[in-house]
Amino acid sequence: MTFCHSMNPDTLVFGIYLIVVATVGFVASRRKEESDDYFLASRNLTWWIIGGSMIAANISTHHFIGMSGRGFEIGLSIASYEWIAAVALVLYGRFFLPYYLKSRITTMPEFLERRFSDRVRIAYAIISLIGYIVIELAVVLYTGSLAINSVFGLPLVWGLVILCVVGGGYAIYGGFKAIAYTDIIQVTVLILGGLTVMLLGLHKLGVLVPEYGLSVVGGFKAVLAGSPEKFHMVRPADDPELPWPGVFFGGMWLANIFYWGCNQFITQRTLSARNVHEGQLGVVFAGFLKLLVPFLVVLPGIVAFRLYNPETGLLRAECVLSKGDLAFPTLVKQLLPPGLTGLVMAGLMGCVMSHVASMMSASSSILTFDIYKNHVKPDATNAELVRCGRITSICVLLAATLVGYFLKDLKAIFVYIQEFWSIAYPSVCALFLAGFFYQRATARGALTAIIAGPLWATAVTVMDKLHRLPRIPGLTVWIGAGDAGHWSIPFLTRGAVDFLFAFAILWFFRNRGAIEPRAIIDRSFSPEVLAEMRALPFYQRFGFWSTILIACVVALYIRFF
Repeated sequence: MTFCHSMNPDTLVFGIYLIVVATVGFVASRRKEESDDYFLASRNLTWWIIGGSMIAANISTHHFIGMSGRGFEIGLSIASYEWIAAVALVLYGRFFLPYYLKSRITTMPEFLERRFSDRVRIAYAIISLIGYIVIELAVVLYTGSLAINSVFGLPLVWGLVILCVVGGGYAIYGGFKAIAYTDIIQVTVLILGGLTVMLLGLHKLGVLVPEYGLSVVGGFKAVLAGSPEKFHMVRPADDPELPWPGVFFGGMWLANIFYWGCNQFITQRTLSARNVHEGQLGVVFAGFLKLLVPFLVVLPGIVAFRLYNPETGLLRAECVLSKGDLAFPTLVKQLLPPGLTGLVMAGLMGCVMSHVASMMSASSSILTFDIYKNHVKPDATNAELVRCGRITSICVLLAATLVGYFLKDLKAIFVYIQEFWSIAYPSVCALFLAGFFYQRATARGALTAIIAGPLWATAVTVMDKLHRLPRIPGLTVWIGAGDAGHWSIPFLTRGAVDFLFAFAILWFFRNRGAIEPRAIIDRSFSPEVLAEMRALPFYQRFGFWSTILIACVVALYIRFF
Protein backbone atom coordinates (compact mmCIF):
# COMPACT_ATOMS: atom_id res chain seq x y z
CA MET A 1 0.00 0.00 0.00
CA THR A 2 1.47 3.36 -0.98
CA PHE A 3 1.12 6.51 1.09
CA CYS A 4 -0.97 8.24 -1.57
CA HIS A 5 -3.35 5.33 -1.79
CA SER A 6 -3.80 5.37 1.98
CA MET A 7 -4.78 9.09 2.06
CA ASN A 8 -8.21 8.41 3.57
CA PRO A 9 -10.02 10.18 6.44
CA ASP A 10 -7.93 8.29 8.99
CA THR A 11 -4.67 9.40 7.43
CA LEU A 12 -5.97 12.98 7.18
CA VAL A 13 -6.97 13.12 10.86
CA PHE A 14 -3.68 11.54 11.85
CA GLY A 15 -1.67 13.99 9.75
CA ILE A 16 -3.55 17.04 11.08
CA TYR A 17 -2.90 15.91 14.63
CA LEU A 18 0.85 15.58 14.02
CA ILE A 19 0.95 19.11 12.58
CA VAL A 20 -1.02 20.59 15.51
CA VAL A 21 1.23 18.97 18.13
CA ALA A 22 4.41 20.07 16.38
CA THR A 23 3.07 23.63 16.03
CA VAL A 24 2.08 23.88 19.70
CA GLY A 25 5.50 22.56 20.71
CA PHE A 26 7.36 25.14 18.67
CA VAL A 27 5.11 28.03 19.75
CA ALA A 28 5.20 27.14 23.45
CA SER A 29 9.00 27.19 23.52
CA ARG A 30 9.72 30.43 21.67
CA ARG A 31 12.03 33.11 23.11
CA LYS A 32 13.37 31.08 26.03
CA GLU A 33 17.05 30.10 25.97
CA GLU A 34 18.20 29.87 29.63
CA SER A 35 19.18 26.37 30.82
CA ASP A 36 16.35 26.26 33.40
CA ASP A 37 13.92 27.28 30.63
CA TYR A 38 15.12 24.55 28.27
CA PHE A 39 15.49 21.70 30.76
CA LEU A 40 12.93 22.57 33.50
CA ALA A 41 10.35 24.87 31.84
CA SER A 42 11.46 27.83 34.01
CA ARG A 43 10.42 25.85 37.16
CA ASN A 44 6.94 27.32 36.79
CA LEU A 45 4.55 24.42 36.05
CA THR A 46 1.18 24.12 37.81
CA TRP A 47 -0.40 20.96 39.20
CA TRP A 48 -2.63 20.05 36.25
CA ILE A 49 0.22 20.39 33.76
CA ILE A 50 2.53 18.36 36.01
CA GLY A 51 0.04 15.53 36.55
CA GLY A 52 -1.08 15.38 32.94
CA SER A 53 2.49 15.53 31.69
CA MET A 54 3.59 12.71 34.03
CA ILE A 55 0.88 10.41 32.67
CA ALA A 56 1.42 11.44 29.05
CA ALA A 57 5.11 10.61 29.47
CA ASN A 58 4.40 7.37 31.30
CA ILE A 59 1.77 5.88 28.99
CA SER A 60 2.98 4.85 25.58
CA THR A 61 2.70 2.02 23.11
CA HIS A 62 4.25 -0.37 25.60
CA HIS A 63 0.94 0.13 27.44
CA PHE A 64 -1.44 0.06 24.48
CA ILE A 65 0.53 -2.70 22.76
CA GLY A 66 2.37 -4.47 25.60
CA MET A 67 0.04 -4.09 28.60
CA SER A 68 -3.06 -4.63 26.47
CA GLY A 69 -1.35 -7.77 25.20
CA ARG A 70 -0.82 -8.98 28.76
CA GLY A 71 -4.50 -8.26 29.42
CA PHE A 72 -5.27 -10.58 26.50
CA GLU A 73 -2.97 -13.25 27.92
CA ILE A 74 -3.37 -13.10 31.71
CA GLY A 75 -6.08 -10.53 32.42
CA LEU A 76 -6.54 -7.65 34.86
CA SER A 77 -3.76 -8.71 37.25
CA ILE A 78 -1.26 -6.81 35.09
CA ALA A 79 -3.02 -3.65 36.34
CA SER A 80 -1.06 -3.95 39.60
CA TYR A 81 1.68 -1.97 37.88
CA GLU A 82 -0.79 0.93 37.57
CA TRP A 83 -2.70 0.76 40.83
CA ILE A 84 0.32 0.25 43.08
CA ALA A 85 1.93 3.12 41.17
CA ALA A 86 -0.82 5.39 42.53
CA VAL A 87 0.28 4.61 46.10
CA ALA A 88 3.96 4.99 45.15
CA LEU A 89 3.15 8.46 43.82
CA VAL A 90 1.73 9.43 47.21
CA LEU A 91 4.93 8.22 48.90
CA TYR A 92 7.02 10.18 46.41
CA GLY A 93 5.02 13.36 46.98
CA ARG A 94 5.25 13.01 50.76
CA PHE A 95 8.87 11.97 51.31
CA PHE A 96 10.99 12.69 48.20
CA LEU A 97 9.55 15.70 46.39
CA PRO A 98 9.85 18.33 49.17
CA TYR A 99 13.61 17.81 49.37
CA TYR A 100 14.07 17.73 45.61
CA LEU A 101 12.35 21.10 45.25
CA LYS A 102 13.99 22.61 48.31
CA SER A 103 17.48 21.69 47.11
CA ARG A 104 16.69 22.83 43.52
CA ILE A 105 18.48 19.87 41.95
CA THR A 106 18.26 19.46 38.17
CA THR A 107 18.78 15.69 37.79
CA MET A 108 18.39 12.57 39.91
CA PRO A 109 22.10 11.67 39.73
CA GLU A 110 22.78 15.11 41.21
CA PHE A 111 20.99 14.02 44.39
CA LEU A 112 23.33 11.02 44.70
CA GLU A 113 26.34 13.32 44.38
CA ARG A 114 25.09 15.61 47.15
CA ARG A 115 24.35 12.66 49.42
CA PHE A 116 27.27 10.38 48.50
CA SER A 117 29.88 11.32 45.87
CA ASP A 118 30.51 12.35 42.27
CA ARG A 119 31.47 8.78 41.29
CA VAL A 120 28.07 7.51 42.45
CA ARG A 121 26.45 10.27 40.39
CA ILE A 122 28.32 9.20 37.24
CA ALA A 123 27.52 5.50 37.81
CA TYR A 124 23.80 6.19 38.03
CA ALA A 125 23.92 8.56 35.05
CA ILE A 126 25.42 5.77 32.92
CA ILE A 127 22.83 3.23 34.11
CA SER A 128 20.02 5.69 33.35
CA LEU A 129 21.27 6.43 29.85
CA ILE A 130 21.63 2.74 28.96
CA GLY A 131 18.11 2.03 30.24
CA TYR A 132 16.56 5.00 28.45
CA ILE A 133 18.14 4.20 25.09
CA VAL A 134 18.07 0.38 25.01
CA ILE A 135 14.93 -0.36 27.02
CA GLU A 136 12.52 2.58 27.05
CA LEU A 137 13.11 4.69 23.96
CA ALA A 138 13.96 1.86 21.58
CA VAL A 139 10.86 -0.12 22.60
CA VAL A 140 8.56 2.88 22.26
CA LEU A 141 9.88 3.73 18.79
CA TYR A 142 9.49 0.12 17.69
CA THR A 143 5.99 -0.39 19.08
CA GLY A 144 4.85 2.97 17.69
CA SER A 145 6.11 1.97 14.25
CA LEU A 146 4.41 -1.41 14.64
CA ALA A 147 1.08 0.30 15.36
CA ILE A 148 1.47 2.56 12.30
CA ASN A 149 2.28 -0.49 10.20
CA SER A 150 -0.72 -2.46 11.54
CA VAL A 151 -3.28 0.28 10.89
CA PHE A 152 -1.93 2.33 7.98
CA GLY A 153 0.27 -0.24 6.26
CA LEU A 154 3.38 1.94 6.28
CA PRO A 155 6.70 0.05 6.46
CA LEU A 156 8.42 -0.14 9.85
CA VAL A 157 11.22 2.16 8.71
CA TRP A 158 8.77 4.91 7.64
CA GLY A 159 7.06 4.71 11.02
CA LEU A 160 10.41 5.19 12.74
CA VAL A 161 11.15 8.20 10.53
CA ILE A 162 7.78 9.86 11.30
CA LEU A 163 8.20 9.43 15.04
CA CYS A 164 11.78 10.70 14.96
CA VAL A 165 11.02 13.80 12.90
CA VAL A 166 7.81 14.89 14.65
CA GLY A 167 8.32 13.59 18.19
CA GLY A 168 12.00 14.45 18.28
CA GLY A 169 11.82 17.72 16.36
CA TYR A 170 9.84 19.90 18.77
CA ALA A 171 11.59 18.36 21.79
CA ILE A 172 15.06 19.12 20.43
CA TYR A 173 14.09 22.65 19.44
CA GLY A 174 11.84 23.64 22.33
CA GLY A 175 13.14 21.67 25.28
CA PHE A 176 11.08 20.66 28.28
CA LYS A 177 8.60 23.53 28.12
CA ALA A 178 7.50 22.38 24.65
CA ILE A 179 7.16 18.83 25.98
CA ALA A 180 5.09 19.83 29.03
CA TYR A 181 2.57 21.89 27.05
CA THR A 182 2.15 19.41 24.20
CA ASP A 183 1.67 16.69 26.82
CA ILE A 184 -1.66 18.26 27.77
CA ILE A 185 -2.89 17.73 24.20
CA GLN A 186 -1.38 14.26 24.12
CA VAL A 187 -2.97 13.01 27.34
CA THR A 188 -6.40 14.40 26.38
CA VAL A 189 -6.43 12.70 22.98
CA LEU A 190 -4.89 9.61 24.55
CA ILE A 191 -7.73 9.22 27.06
CA LEU A 192 -10.36 9.90 24.40
CA GLY A 193 -8.78 7.35 22.07
CA GLY A 194 -8.49 4.62 24.69
CA LEU A 195 -12.02 5.33 25.92
CA THR A 196 -13.37 5.08 22.36
CA VAL A 197 -11.83 1.65 21.78
CA MET A 198 -12.98 0.37 25.16
CA LEU A 199 -16.58 1.55 24.67
CA LEU A 200 -16.88 0.24 21.10
CA GLY A 201 -15.37 -3.10 22.13
CA LEU A 202 -17.80 -3.49 25.02
CA HIS A 203 -20.72 -2.44 22.81
CA LYS A 204 -19.71 -5.08 20.26
CA LEU A 205 -19.76 -7.71 23.00
CA GLY A 206 -23.17 -6.49 24.11
CA VAL A 207 -24.48 -7.00 20.58
CA LEU A 208 -22.91 -10.46 20.26
CA VAL A 209 -24.18 -11.61 23.68
CA PRO A 210 -27.63 -9.91 23.80
CA GLU A 211 -28.85 -11.65 26.95
CA TYR A 212 -26.81 -9.17 29.00
CA GLY A 213 -28.15 -6.13 27.14
CA LEU A 214 -27.37 -4.44 23.82
CA SER A 215 -25.20 -1.77 25.42
CA VAL A 216 -21.77 -1.00 26.82
CA VAL A 217 -22.95 -2.08 30.28
CA GLY A 218 -24.26 -5.30 28.78
CA GLY A 219 -20.91 -5.86 27.09
CA PHE A 220 -19.08 -5.39 30.39
CA LYS A 221 -21.39 -7.93 32.05
CA ALA A 222 -20.76 -10.29 29.12
CA VAL A 223 -16.98 -10.09 29.41
CA LEU A 224 -17.19 -10.57 33.19
CA ALA A 225 -19.36 -13.65 32.74
CA GLY A 226 -17.51 -15.03 29.73
CA SER A 227 -13.96 -14.66 31.09
CA PRO A 228 -14.19 -14.48 34.90
CA GLU A 229 -10.65 -15.85 35.23
CA LYS A 230 -9.33 -12.62 33.66
CA PHE A 231 -10.67 -10.40 36.47
CA HIS A 232 -8.58 -11.48 39.45
CA MET A 233 -5.83 -9.16 40.66
CA VAL A 234 -4.08 -11.70 42.89
CA ARG A 235 -2.22 -14.56 41.21
CA PRO A 236 -0.66 -17.65 42.85
CA ALA A 237 2.63 -17.44 44.74
CA ASP A 238 4.29 -19.65 42.10
CA ASP A 239 3.14 -17.56 39.14
CA PRO A 240 6.19 -16.93 36.91
CA GLU A 241 5.25 -13.32 36.13
CA LEU A 242 3.14 -11.82 38.93
CA PRO A 243 3.47 -13.92 42.12
CA TRP A 244 1.50 -12.22 44.87
CA PRO A 245 4.48 -12.00 47.29
CA GLY A 246 6.46 -10.16 44.60
CA VAL A 247 3.52 -7.86 43.87
CA PHE A 248 2.62 -6.89 47.43
CA PHE A 249 5.95 -7.29 49.25
CA GLY A 250 8.68 -7.36 46.62
CA GLY A 251 9.79 -6.04 43.27
CA MET A 252 6.51 -4.36 42.32
CA TRP A 253 7.02 -1.70 44.98
CA LEU A 254 10.66 -1.28 44.04
CA ALA A 255 9.75 -0.85 40.38
CA ASN A 256 7.28 1.90 41.20
CA ILE A 257 9.44 3.68 43.78
CA PHE A 258 12.26 3.72 41.23
CA TYR A 259 10.06 4.79 38.33
CA TRP A 260 8.21 7.61 40.09
CA GLY A 261 10.78 8.74 42.65
CA CYS A 262 14.29 8.15 41.28
CA ASN A 263 13.81 8.36 37.53
CA GLN A 264 14.81 11.56 35.73
CA PHE A 265 12.39 10.84 32.90
CA ILE A 266 9.40 11.23 35.28
CA THR A 267 10.67 13.38 38.14
CA GLN A 268 11.72 16.12 35.71
CA ARG A 269 8.07 17.18 35.64
CA THR A 270 7.89 17.70 39.38
CA LEU A 271 11.30 19.38 39.50
CA SER A 272 9.67 21.99 37.24
CA ALA A 273 6.89 22.74 39.75
CA ARG A 274 6.16 26.31 40.76
CA ASN A 275 6.25 25.29 44.42
CA VAL A 276 5.84 22.25 46.70
CA HIS A 277 2.04 22.57 46.83
CA GLU A 278 1.70 22.54 43.03
CA GLY A 279 4.15 19.64 42.78
CA GLN A 280 2.33 17.52 45.37
CA LEU A 281 -1.10 18.17 43.86
CA GLY A 282 0.32 17.31 40.43
CA VAL A 283 1.61 14.02 41.79
CA VAL A 284 -1.73 13.04 43.35
CA PHE A 285 -3.56 14.10 40.15
CA ALA A 286 -1.28 11.73 38.23
CA GLY A 287 -2.20 9.03 40.76
CA PHE A 288 -5.92 9.40 40.02
CA LEU A 289 -5.21 9.20 36.29
CA LYS A 290 -3.25 5.98 36.90
CA LEU A 291 -6.42 4.40 38.29
CA LEU A 292 -8.04 4.86 34.87
CA VAL A 293 -5.23 3.36 32.80
CA PRO A 294 -6.19 -0.34 33.18
CA PHE A 295 -9.69 0.43 31.90
CA LEU A 296 -8.19 2.13 28.84
CA VAL A 297 -5.56 -0.48 27.97
CA VAL A 298 -6.04 -3.75 29.92
CA LEU A 299 -9.81 -4.03 29.52
CA PRO A 300 -9.59 -3.71 25.70
CA GLY A 301 -7.08 -6.59 25.78
CA ILE A 302 -9.59 -8.76 27.65
CA VAL A 303 -12.32 -7.71 25.20
CA ALA A 304 -10.04 -8.73 22.34
CA PHE A 305 -9.61 -12.12 24.02
CA ARG A 306 -13.38 -12.64 24.10
CA LEU A 307 -13.66 -11.67 20.44
CA TYR A 308 -10.54 -13.01 18.72
CA ASN A 309 -8.81 -15.74 20.73
CA PRO A 310 -8.33 -18.87 18.56
CA GLU A 311 -10.27 -21.29 20.80
CA THR A 312 -13.37 -19.47 22.07
CA GLY A 313 -13.35 -16.05 20.43
CA LEU A 314 -16.83 -14.93 19.39
CA LEU A 315 -15.46 -13.51 16.12
CA ARG A 316 -12.66 -16.03 15.53
CA ALA A 317 -14.17 -16.85 12.13
CA GLU A 318 -13.40 -13.28 11.02
CA CYS A 319 -10.08 -12.69 12.76
CA VAL A 320 -7.72 -14.66 14.99
CA LEU A 321 -4.90 -13.10 17.00
CA SER A 322 -1.54 -14.85 16.76
CA LYS A 323 -0.16 -13.04 19.84
CA GLY A 324 -1.51 -10.78 22.57
CA ASP A 325 0.51 -7.71 21.57
CA LEU A 326 -1.74 -7.35 18.51
CA ALA A 327 -4.90 -7.01 20.63
CA PHE A 328 -5.27 -3.22 20.67
CA PRO A 329 -4.30 -2.57 17.01
CA THR A 330 -6.72 -5.33 15.96
CA LEU A 331 -9.61 -3.73 17.87
CA VAL A 332 -8.81 -0.40 16.23
CA LYS A 333 -8.70 -1.92 12.76
CA GLN A 334 -11.76 -4.17 13.14
CA LEU A 335 -14.21 -2.02 15.12
CA LEU A 336 -13.59 1.65 14.41
CA PRO A 337 -15.21 3.53 11.49
CA PRO A 338 -13.17 5.72 9.10
CA GLY A 339 -12.00 8.95 10.72
CA LEU A 340 -12.31 7.57 14.23
CA THR A 341 -9.44 5.19 13.55
CA GLY A 342 -7.31 8.20 12.72
CA LEU A 343 -8.30 9.88 16.00
CA VAL A 344 -7.43 6.81 18.07
CA MET A 345 -4.14 6.41 16.23
CA ALA A 346 -3.50 10.09 16.87
CA GLY A 347 -3.93 9.42 20.59
CA LEU A 348 -1.66 6.39 20.37
CA MET A 349 1.00 8.29 18.48
CA GLY A 350 0.54 11.22 20.84
CA CYS A 351 1.65 9.13 23.78
CA VAL A 352 4.52 7.74 21.69
CA MET A 353 5.73 11.23 20.82
CA SER A 354 5.37 12.36 24.42
CA HIS A 355 7.38 9.36 25.60
CA VAL A 356 10.04 9.91 22.95
CA ALA A 357 10.31 13.62 23.71
CA SER A 358 10.45 13.02 27.48
CA MET A 359 13.12 10.33 27.18
CA MET A 360 15.21 12.59 24.97
CA SER A 361 14.86 15.48 27.42
CA ALA A 362 15.76 13.29 30.41
CA SER A 363 18.76 11.80 28.59
CA SER A 364 20.03 15.18 27.41
CA SER A 365 19.61 16.62 30.94
CA ILE A 366 21.75 13.82 32.38
CA LEU A 367 24.37 14.08 29.65
CA THR A 368 24.47 17.88 29.86
CA PHE A 369 24.50 18.43 33.63
CA ASP A 370 25.91 15.19 35.06
CA ILE A 371 28.64 14.68 32.47
CA TYR A 372 29.26 17.78 30.30
CA LYS A 373 28.87 20.54 32.92
CA ASN A 374 30.19 18.44 35.78
CA HIS A 375 33.29 17.03 34.07
CA VAL A 376 33.88 18.42 30.58
CA LYS A 377 33.19 22.17 30.95
CA PRO A 378 32.22 23.31 34.47
CA ASP A 379 32.12 26.97 33.39
CA ALA A 380 29.75 26.38 30.44
CA THR A 381 27.36 29.24 29.70
CA ASN A 382 23.59 28.83 29.45
CA ALA A 383 23.78 28.98 25.66
CA GLU A 384 26.43 26.23 25.62
CA LEU A 385 24.32 24.03 27.91
CA VAL A 386 21.27 24.41 25.65
CA ARG A 387 23.38 23.64 22.56
CA CYS A 388 24.83 20.57 24.26
CA GLY A 389 21.31 19.46 25.21
CA ARG A 390 20.14 19.67 21.61
CA ILE A 391 23.15 17.80 20.23
CA THR A 392 22.90 15.01 22.80
CA SER A 393 19.15 14.72 22.14
CA ILE A 394 19.84 14.04 18.46
CA CYS A 395 22.50 11.43 19.31
CA VAL A 396 20.22 9.65 21.79
CA LEU A 397 17.35 9.61 19.30
CA LEU A 398 19.47 8.13 16.50
CA ALA A 399 20.95 5.45 18.78
CA ALA A 400 17.53 4.41 20.11
CA THR A 401 16.06 4.30 16.59
CA LEU A 402 18.81 1.91 15.51
CA VAL A 403 18.22 -0.34 18.52
CA GLY A 404 14.44 -0.17 18.01
CA TYR A 405 14.70 -1.56 14.49
CA PHE A 406 16.25 -4.77 15.85
CA LEU A 407 13.49 -5.42 18.41
CA LYS A 408 11.00 -6.67 15.83
CA ASP A 409 11.23 -10.28 17.04
CA LEU A 410 10.19 -9.53 20.63
CA LYS A 411 7.21 -11.59 21.80
CA ALA A 412 6.07 -9.75 24.97
CA ILE A 413 6.99 -6.06 24.96
CA PHE A 414 5.79 -5.16 28.44
CA VAL A 415 7.55 -8.13 30.07
CA TYR A 416 10.78 -7.22 28.26
CA ILE A 417 10.71 -3.69 29.71
CA GLN A 418 9.95 -4.76 33.27
CA GLU A 419 12.36 -7.69 33.29
CA PHE A 420 15.38 -5.76 32.07
CA TRP A 421 14.72 -2.66 34.18
CA SER A 422 14.57 -5.02 37.18
CA ILE A 423 18.29 -5.64 36.75
CA ALA A 424 19.04 -2.05 37.80
CA TYR A 425 16.18 -0.60 39.83
CA PRO A 426 16.56 -2.67 43.06
CA SER A 427 20.06 -1.29 43.65
CA VAL A 428 19.02 2.24 42.65
CA CYS A 429 16.08 2.08 45.08
CA ALA A 430 18.43 0.90 47.83
CA LEU A 431 20.69 3.92 47.22
CA PHE A 432 17.88 6.48 47.21
CA LEU A 433 16.12 5.01 50.24
CA ALA A 434 19.41 4.80 52.12
CA GLY A 435 20.22 8.33 51.00
CA PHE A 436 17.00 9.64 52.51
CA PHE A 437 16.53 7.43 55.57
CA TYR A 438 19.82 5.70 56.51
CA GLN A 439 22.28 8.33 57.68
CA ARG A 440 25.12 5.85 58.14
CA ALA A 441 25.21 4.90 54.45
CA THR A 442 28.54 5.91 52.90
CA ALA A 443 29.82 6.85 49.45
CA ARG A 444 31.98 3.71 49.36
CA GLY A 445 29.02 1.48 50.09
CA ALA A 446 26.83 3.31 47.56
CA LEU A 447 29.38 2.98 44.77
CA THR A 448 29.91 -0.71 45.54
CA ALA A 449 26.16 -1.38 45.67
CA ILE A 450 25.29 0.42 42.42
CA ILE A 451 27.99 -1.57 40.57
CA ALA A 452 27.76 -4.97 42.28
CA GLY A 453 23.95 -5.00 42.46
CA PRO A 454 23.27 -4.90 38.69
CA LEU A 455 26.18 -7.33 38.07
CA TRP A 456 24.63 -9.78 40.55
CA ALA A 457 21.20 -9.36 38.95
CA THR A 458 22.65 -9.86 35.47
CA ALA A 459 24.40 -13.07 36.53
CA VAL A 460 21.18 -14.47 38.02
CA THR A 461 19.20 -13.46 34.90
CA VAL A 462 21.72 -15.16 32.58
CA MET A 463 21.59 -18.36 34.67
CA ASP A 464 17.78 -18.19 34.52
CA LYS A 465 17.76 -17.77 30.72
CA LEU A 466 20.21 -20.68 30.35
CA HIS A 467 18.01 -22.84 32.63
CA ARG A 468 20.84 -23.28 35.14
CA LEU A 469 19.14 -22.07 38.31
CA PRO A 470 18.84 -24.62 41.13
CA ARG A 471 15.72 -25.08 43.21
CA ILE A 472 15.57 -22.44 45.96
CA PRO A 473 12.53 -22.97 48.24
CA GLY A 474 10.34 -19.90 48.41
CA LEU A 475 12.07 -18.16 45.51
CA THR A 476 12.12 -20.31 42.36
CA VAL A 477 9.15 -21.76 40.48
CA TRP A 478 8.99 -24.65 38.02
CA ILE A 479 8.43 -23.56 34.42
CA GLY A 480 7.32 -26.07 31.81
CA ALA A 481 5.88 -29.57 31.86
CA GLY A 482 7.59 -32.57 33.43
CA ASP A 483 11.29 -33.14 32.81
CA ALA A 484 11.26 -30.59 29.98
CA GLY A 485 10.79 -27.76 32.47
CA HIS A 486 13.29 -25.84 34.58
CA TRP A 487 13.55 -23.76 37.73
CA SER A 488 13.11 -20.02 37.29
CA ILE A 489 12.93 -17.03 39.60
CA PRO A 490 10.22 -14.44 38.80
CA PHE A 491 11.85 -11.07 38.21
CA LEU A 492 9.66 -9.41 40.84
CA THR A 493 10.94 -11.93 43.40
CA ARG A 494 14.51 -11.54 42.19
CA GLY A 495 14.12 -7.78 42.47
CA ALA A 496 13.40 -8.09 46.20
CA VAL A 497 16.46 -10.30 46.65
CA ASP A 498 18.60 -7.85 44.65
CA PHE A 499 17.37 -4.99 46.86
CA LEU A 500 18.35 -6.86 50.03
CA PHE A 501 21.73 -7.70 48.49
CA ALA A 502 22.39 -4.02 47.69
CA PHE A 503 21.24 -2.87 51.11
CA ALA A 504 23.46 -5.48 52.77
CA ILE A 505 26.42 -3.90 50.96
CA LEU A 506 25.37 -0.46 52.18
CA TRP A 507 25.12 -1.78 55.73
CA PHE A 508 28.52 -3.53 55.54
CA PHE A 509 30.25 -0.30 54.49
CA ARG A 510 28.26 1.84 56.91
CA ASN A 511 29.72 4.79 58.77
CA ARG A 512 30.57 3.68 62.32
CA GLY A 513 31.54 7.14 63.53
CA ALA A 514 29.84 10.52 63.74
CA ILE A 515 27.09 11.29 61.20
CA GLU A 516 28.39 13.38 58.29
CA PRO A 517 26.57 16.67 57.55
CA ARG A 518 25.82 15.55 53.95
CA ALA A 519 23.96 12.51 55.33
CA ILE A 520 21.31 14.71 56.97
CA ILE A 521 18.42 15.21 54.53
CA ASP A 522 16.31 18.17 55.59
CA ARG A 523 12.78 17.84 54.15
CA SER A 524 11.26 20.50 56.39
CA PHE A 525 9.48 23.54 54.97
CA SER A 526 10.41 27.12 55.63
CA PRO A 527 8.09 28.95 58.10
CA GLU A 528 6.63 30.98 55.20
CA VAL A 529 5.84 27.90 53.08
CA LEU A 530 4.49 26.02 56.09
CA ALA A 531 2.15 28.90 56.93
CA GLU A 532 0.89 29.06 53.34
CA MET A 533 0.17 25.32 53.27
CA ARG A 534 -1.62 25.36 56.62
CA ALA A 535 -3.79 28.22 55.42
CA LEU A 536 -5.14 26.12 52.56
CA PRO A 537 -8.70 24.74 52.94
CA PHE A 538 -8.74 20.99 53.58
CA TYR A 539 -10.02 20.16 50.08
CA GLN A 540 -6.90 21.71 48.52
CA ARG A 541 -4.42 19.79 50.65
CA PHE A 542 -2.19 16.96 49.48
CA GLY A 543 -3.08 14.84 52.53
CA PHE A 544 -6.82 14.99 51.81
CA TRP A 545 -6.54 13.89 48.18
CA SER A 546 -3.84 11.30 48.80
CA THR A 547 -6.06 9.63 51.43
CA ILE A 548 -8.92 9.40 48.94
CA LEU A 549 -6.54 8.02 46.30
CA ILE A 550 -5.24 5.25 48.57
CA ALA A 551 -8.82 4.36 49.56
CA CYS A 552 -9.73 4.00 45.87
CA VAL A 553 -6.81 1.63 45.31
CA VAL A 554 -7.86 -0.53 48.26
CA ALA A 555 -11.46 -0.60 46.99
CA LEU A 556 -10.35 -1.71 43.51
CA TYR A 557 -8.28 -4.58 44.93
CA ILE A 558 -11.19 -5.69 47.12
CA ARG A 559 -13.57 -5.60 44.14
CA PHE A 560 -11.28 -7.57 41.82
CA PHE A 561 -9.46 -9.71 44.40
